[in-house]
Amino acid sequence: MKRMILTAAVAAFGFACIGSAHAAVESYIVDMNGYAVIGFVGNTPADFARAQQKADSWETQRHLMLKPQSIKAVAIDQSQGVALDQTQLRNAIVQAALAKTP
Repeated sequence: MKRMILTAAVAAFGFACIGSAHAAVESYIVDMNGYAVIGFVGNTPADFARAQQKADSWETQRHLMLKPQSIKAVAIDQSQGVALDQTQLRNAIVQAALAKTP
């Protein structure tokens, strides 16, 4: 019985690691004169969902004073098939931060 439980636990952990190994969320920081914005960028719909989770988690921790107050987090969707260059990505992060309520 112990071997079955151990095998099931190891298999479940392995599948969890395999599932998260493909999720790649890039992060970029934009300095806005003493105030920074961290942009989590998802290149696929699944990555964008993960980027939203990371940004929401960061914002929750920031509001609880667990993260720096001078850094805001946003999620950027780059899964539409159009690759953004560095300038466009920076502008997207800034626009998302300005559109987000404090």
